[in-house]
Order: sequence, then C-alpha cells, then structure tokens
Amino acid sequence: MTETFPGGIEGAVDEQGLVADAEGEVCVLHVEDDESFADLVSTFLERQREYFSVETVTDPEATLDRLAAADVDCVVSDYDMPGMDGLALLERVRAAYPDLPFLLFTGKGSEEIASEAISKGVTEYLQKGGGTEQYEVLANRIEQAVARFRAERQVTRGFHAIETAHDGISLLDEDGRFIYVNEAYADITGYDREELLGSHWDRLYPDEELDRAYEEMLPAARADEWKGRTVYVRKDGERVDVDHCLTFTTDDTLICTIADVSEAEAVREELRLKERAMDEAPVGITITDPDRPDNPIVYANDEFVELTGYDREETLGRNCRFLQGERTDAEAVATIRRAVDDAEPVTVELWNYRADGEPFRNRVSIVPLPDENGDPDQFVGFQRDVTDEHAARERHEEWIQLMQEFGDVLAHDLQSPLSVIRGRVELARETGDVAQLEGIDETIDRMAALIDDVAAVMETGELVSEEAPVDVGAVAEAVWETLETGDASLALDDPPTVVADENALRRLFENLLGNSLEHGGADVTVRVGALADEPGFYVADDGPGIPPADRDDVFAPGFTTKADGTGFGMASVAQVVAAHGWEIGVTDGIDGGARFEIVAVDG
Repeated sequence: MTETFPGGIEGAVDEQGLVADAEGEVCVLHVEDDESFADLVSTFLERQREYFSVETVTDPEATLDRLAAADVDCVVSDYDMPGMDGLALLERVRAAYPDLPFLLFTGKGSEEIASEAISKGVTEYLQKGGGTEQYEVLANRIEQAVARFRAERQVTRGFHAIETAHDGISLLDEDGRFIYVNEAYADITGYDREELLGSHWDRLYPDEELDRAYEEMLPAARADEWKGRTVYVRKDGERVDVDHCLTFTTDDTLICTIADVSEAEAVREELRLKERAMDEAPVGITITDPDRPDNPIVYANDEFVELTGYDREETLGRNCRFLQGERTDAEAVATIRRAVDDAEPVTVELWNYRADGEPFRNRVSIVPLPDENGDPDQFVGFQRDVTDEHAARERHEEWIQLMQEFGDVLAHDLQSPLSVIRGRVELARETGDVAQLEGIDETIDRMAALIDDVAAVMETGELVSEEAPVDVGAVAEAVWETLETGDASLALDDPPTVVADENALRRLFENLLGNSLEHGGADVTVRVGALADEPGFYVADDGPGIPPADRDDVFAPGFTTKADGTGFGMASVAQVVAAHGWEIGVTDGIDGGARFEIVAVDG
C-alpha cells in the first residue's frame, strides 16, 4: 500500500506493521444484539490478531456513548437489530465520526442493503456465514481499514504541520516549477500562493545567484542535500537573506525549505529566552505529547530534574506516572486522567516518589495547549513540592481539632468548681449566713488555674508545660477535699511520685475521683495506689464498674452512659494521659468496681 503526500511524494505504508507497531492495540467496537454470537466473534478476532481488543455493545443506542468514552479504531455492526438497524447506526456514526472505519457484518444481505450502505459511507460490507474462515476475512478487513485510517490521519497531521510551519516550505516538479508552497513560504517571498504555483524558481533569484544555484546547490541537493544561505528577491524588489535547504525525493520532486535569516534569528532568540526562563523557573515544568503513544514527556526543565532526582535522559519519553508509588492517591490520578482525556486544566495534590524512593507531596497543575482546531497539541505540567506546606496544614488541622476537643473538655472541667461556687452563693443568699462563702476561695483559685491552663495551651499548643516530680497521693487528697464526698472514703495505698505537670495531674484526679463519686454511690470507697509491676498508679473503686463492652469507648469525647452526662470527663483524663506520654487502661476494681491503671512510661 502507498500513500501520496503533498506534491506527489509517495511512501510505502505496510498495513500490518502500521497497525501493530506504530500505534499498538487495535480497539474494535462490535455492535451485536446476539450475545452468544458476539462472544464467538470476539474470541476468533482476538485469536486471529493478538493486538485486537474487542468490546461488545448489545444495544445500538449505546454506541455513540461508547465512542465518546473510549478510543475506538473501528466499528463492526450487525444490520438487523431491534430498535435501530445497522444503516441507521451508520448514519449516526458518520455524523459524529466521518472518517472512523465502519464495517457492516450482517447475516441479512441484499444488493439493496449493500448499495444503501455504500451510499451512506460504509467502509466494508460483509455477510456472515461460511464457517470459521469468515473471521479471518473479517480480521483482514478490519486490519486494512484501520491501517488506511491511521495512515490518512498521519498524512493529515503531516500536511497540517507543513501548512502551519514557521519555516517556508515548497515542492517543485522536475522542471523546477512550484507545485506546492505553504503560507510561510509565500509570506517570506511576498507573493500570493497562486502567483508562485506553476512558475519557475528562478524568478526568486537575483542574476548573480543563478549560476551558484545551477552549479552548486542543485547538484549537491541531487546527490544528498544542500544547506546554506542565499538571497531571494521579494515581489516588491526588496532582497531577503534566507537560510536554505534543498533535497530531492525519489520521484525527482524538489523539496525546498527557507527561513528569513533576521526572523529566524529573532525566533531562535525568543526560543532561547523561553527555554532559559523555563529551565530557571522555581517550579518543575514538563511538556507531554498526546499524539505519541502513552503521552510521553518531551521536555523537562532543570527544576523538575532537581525535584524528582531523575536525570533528564531518564525522564524523556516516559509517561509522568513513573513518579507514582504505594502512597499515591488513586482518586487524584483518576482526576488527572479525566482532565487529560477531556483536554481540561486540572490541579491536584498527590504523593509522588523521587528517584531514591523518598515520597514527596506534589502539587500538580496540567494545562492543555490547543491547536487552531481546539484539539490538545501538547500538555504543560507544573510540579511543586508542597511537602512542608502539607505537613503544616495537617498540623494546623490537628491543632484546630485539639482546640475543639480541649475546649469541650475544659468546659466540663470548669463545671465542678463552678457548681461549688454557685451552691455556696445560693446558700449564703438564702440563709444570710456569710460563713457559707468561706472555703470558696480555693475553688476560685482552682478555676483561675484552669483558665491559666487555657492561656498556656493557646500560647504553646501543649496541654502539659512544666513537669516535675509530683506526689500522687498528695494531689489525690487535695482534690478529694474539694469534692462533695458525703459518706464516701478515700484510701491511699502507697501512691508513687511521678514526673508530671501538677495542674494537669489535678485535672486528671478531679475527673477520676468525680467519676467514682458520681457512679459509685453515696458510700463508695476509692483507693489510689502504685502499680505492682510497672511505673505508675491506679484509681479504683467498689462501685458498679464499667462493662467490658464499654471499656474501649469510655475515653472517647461525648461517650456517656447517663442521660444527662456530657461524656467529656474521661476524655479529659485521656488528654492529660496522652499529653504526658503515658498509657491508661480500664479493668475490674474493688469487688467488681472500676479500676483505672495509668502507666507512667516516662515517669
């Protein structure tokens, strides 16, 4: 098979090689309402050609949706189908995809159907039947149709590239007359295209250059190629220096390319500046080519090399996915893929990996560069390392969460001393006995200490500040004296000394002892002592205890077994334990009560 290029240049195109090697897999969309027959066709076609991939659509109405969603190389359709026959489907496909190969593969054949199919633009018309050899025929027809389709597309792209090239390009016949000139060639010479077509090339040369053209340039071009600088005379009589290249094809067509020296130098300087700017930009920049298989990187700047640790040679020719790894977010990758498929700009953050395996948080922005038809000609990618920024954002979010939880817990911790003050004030108001106000000074001091805790946490971001050796028993006794204990009793079993923030430790005991008093009954006994085998202490009571099913949830903010409970008392305990680097667990206490064991691992 041969294809004729602009100017009559012919080049051989091997169909199977073009299909199998140049663009890889061939995707065939088979429209067939009989599923069993469709499976049979898929099996035979994929056996016949290992690079065939056959997808079946049983509803012809869904065909255009699949064509829009997938990169299909060929449609093979039955004729007699419910709802829409193959000819109606052909009309729809041709309206949306005028050049896409469409093969009508039908068991209901007639000259009338064949004639109408041809008039509607069918690529091939085949009838079912005749045994398994029909699938070899079908495979051949698909292969040939796809080869022609891809070859024509390549020629179209090549011609488009010539038409839009910045350099002037012309083709001349064996007599030296122009048979094709692009827009740039006409602009450089000052002529309209129509004025040049059919005229001889010597109209562009001053007399003193003609001998050189005949004696030096043309013989060199015929032998191989000639490159150099010449002078053209424009239509307006002005002379222009051009960088010139001449070569002949096998059929004696002369290919001539020219570039205005002054413009070319300006363009080269502009390109140098742009490339320098991109190379020195403080952000990784890549350019990919969607017209090449797998949309590979064709340019990577210095910052991208620095950012990823990959040499430029390791980067060029590869798809950007080589930066992905175990932690890469699949949804972010899918977002990029959808945007690229739709030729839309996109920005995502995802984990990528450097050449040495180190992960980094990459903010990736991709922008399509459209051609004059609006199709993506290239994609420009911008990569920025935002690992530190991401970590700071996570710390900020953790800080906000911490403050929210701390605020809830602190509001709970302030309720106890506030209730004492209110009760004393109400008694003094009702009885007129000022003596009722005696003893609330310590409670007020406790509230002031809690408020100081708030200020310290807001300033430092830490729930624990100054740590020093603290007598656990002394703190437990001091807290017990501030609580409404009634007939309850506190027993100390040789409590240890731990390294702690005393104010924070006091908050812990206010909640643990308060929990025992609240749930253990009027005569509850609470014991505080040292752990037997580990550094730390316990708080145990002989109340009803905590059911095993609730022990994993008891420290969660908001968890409570009481209808009027806040669920923040044990959360406050957990905060203090965690802030010290300790561990806490719940088990059975005295006679089945609750026992909280605090392992002071840093104590």
